[in-house]
Amino acid sequence: MHFVSSSIYYKAKSLAINEGMPIQLFENHLAQREIQQQSKHLPIQLLYEIYEWASQNLASGFSIRQGKQLNSDDYGTLGLSWKTCWQAKDVFDRLERFMILITDQGRVMQQEEKGQTTILLDRKSPRLGIEVANEVSFIMLLGILKEVSGIEIKPVKITFQHSKRASNATFGELEFPVLFDAPHNSMTFHTQSLETKTIKADKSIHQYLVDRMTEEKDGLTSNKNQLILQIQNLLTEALPSGIPSMIQVSEHLRLSPRTLKRRLADNQLTFREMVQNIQQEISTELLKNTSLTMAEIAFQTGFSEQSAFNRAFKRWTDQSPQEFRKSF
Repeated sequence: MHFVSSSIYYKAKSLAINEGMPIQLFENHLAQREIQQQSKHLPIQLLYEIYEWASQNLASGFSIRQGKQLNSDDYGTLGLSWKTCWQAKDVFDRLERFMILITDQGRVMQQEEKGQTTILLDRKSPRLGIEVANEVSFIMLLGILKEVSGIEIKPVKITFQHSKRASNATFGELEFPVLFDAPHNSMTFHTQSLETKTIKADKSIHQYLVDRMTEEKDGLTSNKNQLILQIQNLLTEALPSGIPSMIQVSEHLRLSPRTLKRRLADNQLTFREMVQNIQQEISTELLKNTSLTMAEIAFQTGFSEQSAFNRAFKRWTDQSPQEFRKSF
């Protein structure tokens, strides 16, 4: 299960309610363990559900309004590091290195060529909620650049992989091109503009924050990766023969089922969620990159019947497997 910082979720929820989203729609969210425990990170699909409802039912441009209301204070230690970094470009350096402190879905990369710097957001969008999230991320980052530098640093252009039709955002108010159906999610800047010194640059405080973020990142990855990767590998290998039970997996890991359940809960996961995540990841990869039939993909992902696979995939992505394959 992918996660996102709770502050981003709660800001989206507040904005959506203020703009007309019925509060009753959040009843299923309130039943989530992470919300009841006031966790620092929440399942990211909860945020996607808000984005999808808002994009389809509220005034166009929800992604822009959500992006503009987010600021460095919503990003914890990472946000503090943005405030104290030396140059505007350091915002992207820190995000590239420490994005996992906010979410484990997607990654940021940078490319510099011929006086231009391109920021790439590698986060595939098989559902509307992710498309909106990608738009929110870029609008938020433009706001962060202005917040830390004191000036508006405009990109040369912004591109999105998804279509404009799906976006429902109005980017006409922006003073730079926004292109859709592009090869990448990207923002391109003149490199020189990103060399602007920040307002509160403080190298000693910034280094202290980087050290703290490194510790936090190491804690997240070490606690999660060792066990999670083992389970992911076991499930990936086992699915073509059927879905293994939690008892079978716990025996293989030499843990009691109760201990395995608790360890997964520590990572904000359940065994069922892990199985579904692996099934979704494998099936989307096979649909995109192979010519296997739907029945064969259903078998590879542990489903005994294609109809059950079709229903599950529709629930995960809001698309049928056939529709998803045609989009690539």
